[in-house]
Amino acid sequence: MRADRSPRGAERRSERGFTLIEAIVTLGVMVPVALGLFSLLDSSNRISKQESNVAQAQQASRGGIYEVARMIRQARVGQLYYGSAVLPIYDNAPAGKTLKDLSGAEHVIRQGTDVVEVRGVILGEKFTITTGDVTCSGNCDGTSQMTITIRSTATNGAVNYPAAQKPSLAAKTRPFYLVVGDSSSQPVTVSGKTYLVPLYYVGLVNADASGSWYTYTSGTTATFSFSMNSSDAGAKILNATSAGAPALQNPFVCGVVDDIVFFVDEGTSPGSGDTHPTLAMATFDPSTSNYDIQPLVEEVEDFQVAYGVDGADGSALDGGSDPVTVNITGSNKDEWVGNVAGETDASLGTPAAAIPRAAAVDAFLDTSVATSDTAPELARPLLRSIWLSLVVKSKDPEMKYSGPGATGVITLDSGAKSMSDPSITGRPYRRRVQSLAVSLRNFQ
Repeated sequence: MRADRSPRGAERRSERGFTLIEAIVTLGVMVPVALGLFSLLDSSNRISKQESNVAQAQQASRGGIYEVARMIRQARVGQLYYGSAVLPIYDNAPAGKTLKDLSGAEHVIRQGTDVVEVRGVILGEKFTITTGDVTCSGNCDGTSQMTITIRSTATNGAVNYPAAQKPSLAAKTRPFYLVVGDSSSQPVTVSGKTYLVPLYYVGLVNADASGSWYTYTSGTTATFSFSMNSSDAGAKILNATSAGAPALQNPFVCGVVDDIVFFVDEGTSPGSGDTHPTLAMATFDPSTSNYDIQPLVEEVEDFQVAYGVDGADGSALDGGSDPVTVNITGSNKDEWVGNVAGETDASLGTPAAAIPRAAAVDAFLDTSVATSDTAPELARPLLRSIWLSLVVKSKDPEMKYSGPGATGVITLDSGAKSMSDPSITGRPYRRRVQSLAVSLRNFQ
């Protein structure tokens, strides 16, 4: 039979597909190429995810530590006695410690992490007052009801708020603490010695949502008046001394006192394994004695605090002007207290049984200053700086990661277990550490 040489036959021959052998060869070539491309894409996705985790951890640690540092700096000038302004609540918190939020739920403090309390006029405004703006039902010595009047323009010319508006205090709907500072001094006794510190009183203001707790008078110079109970037991904890003090003579400033605790929060029901803890800010609520707990940084594995105490290593006191060499070979080998195991408890008297609402830290005052009961000297602070260290881990583990910090990071005298510990998850994580020393020179 003759071959079909017609144009139609040629068209049929040109439409012939791949043979089985050609298809197998093509498949054999394309499968490895596809697998290679998939592997490359998967690797690229993993690297992108890793870089994102690292960036998030770095950003979170930096933002968190600077926020805490900002509030510590505010506490430095927050009108309170420096022994009451920054307090080491826990150095490596024991197991089972909690803080209650406003609903009454208990938030677990991560075992082995540090807890620090910061007090003072931190989040709100300070208002200028003068003599005559504070009146008392009895003596103005912390034993009677005080009535405070904040003028839109104080009698010394300082502007507190626009005359056509109310001050920020008017927005308060819950009880709060208020400090009234005086330009005179009061005595404090530490180690049997008497020293002088600025005079002030803290009282409780029973604010509520109705707005009936204050009186506002509009005009060219508006006035905003309210009462505070200076004999309230909770408020007295914030005073320089629980003993009697002189009456106010020349009040010059007032402001809302913030009592804030920074801690690593494992939540209300952490269970076991990876609990995804957060660095939290807990603000004390006088009406419930609980805390308004707000998260600051997610995935915080550890939070450590050390206190720069002038002369803690036995060196001559110099007001903290010298650079301090870090020495972790033993207790009190340097001026950083709390960077060696057990050091904070031993030297600063961390109130492990009282979380928080602690009294003043006597170790933050220089008792080497010669003084007398008849002619007391001005108190000199020893606390010169605060060292903060924050360890933040990536949100997700990386099973093949074995780089630096994969199994954990230890900072200062931490007693916190790594999330990569076999007893917790055993999984490697990427981690970032952020440390910062907050200077407290000219503290109060």
